[in-house]
Amino acid sequence: MRLRAFCITTIVFFAATVSGKAQWIEAKSAHYSIFYPRGYEDDFKFTRTWLDRAEGLLKDKYGVLFSGFYISFYLYPAPTQIAGVGLANLHCCSNGANGVKNGTISYLAPSAPAWTDAPPTSLGLPKDDNYHAKVIMSEFITVGHYIVQESRATTGAWRYYSAPKWFVQGLQEYDGIFHTTDTNRKTTGTALLAWAKSHPSAFECCGSGLQISDVYNGGATFVTFLAAKFGEDIHARLLRDDSSTFMAALENQTKPNSLQELFTKFQAWLAAPTLPAR
Repeated sequence: MRLRAFCITTIVFFAATVSGKAQWIEAKSAHYSIFYPRGYEDDFKFTRTWLDRAEGLLKDKYGVLFSGFYISFYLYPAPTQIAGVGLANLHCCSNGANGVKNGTISYLAPSAPAWTDAPPTSLGLPKDDNYHAKVIMSEFITVGHYIVQESRATTGAWRYYSAPKWFVQGLQEYDGIFHTTDTNRKTTGTALLAWAKSHPSAFECCGSGLQISDVYNGGATFVTFLAAKFGEDIHARLLRDDSSTFMAALENQTKPNSLQELFTKFQAWLAAPTLPAR
């Protein structure tokens, strides 16, 4: 995509760009740019808040600084093939200048008219600002998860997308639920655990390993259990673990439990699940 930039003198560090027939305003930060159409300034500010919060979460929870990546975050005013009601897209990453990897996140702007009649989430909750905060966090913190893994000195260790989808999607959902708004932590978190209690068949073990059929809600539930039983830092420890496979890393970080013992503890916890401590 070729971009033609021209200065907007009233806003420092901002530029407007034209791509085809669409006009974008670009707001630059050290590690990301937000592209949005004129009239969507409030969406830009909202998005910036949660991208900055994600960088803070990466530092506070995972112990690393955001570096080595630059993300272009596009806020679309109407649904497209890559951004719509219930659809966000992270495309990451290509190698850029000075070793920095470039990626793109596409999202339907929170104030876009298409959200007006949006159906509720899979947990029966409205797609309101809490939902948007959750999704924006979960998309951007994914890049943070990459950064945590790249901080390892060991070669040959397990890679992010070699893990089961329930862990990859579940950890993203967890960070979006429990590290954005108070409403997400309390209301969405409670709805998640209620969903899990009513869907015990979504979790199976251990003939073919740990199987979770709903990778989003089920994955977030199991990741919540791990935080409740082993401390939230288990998420960072799993990402940093230099075992050759994710399941070996899980065994290493939850020892001396066997997988069967771990699952038995999960089932007991699921009977009366608790939200993770702050």
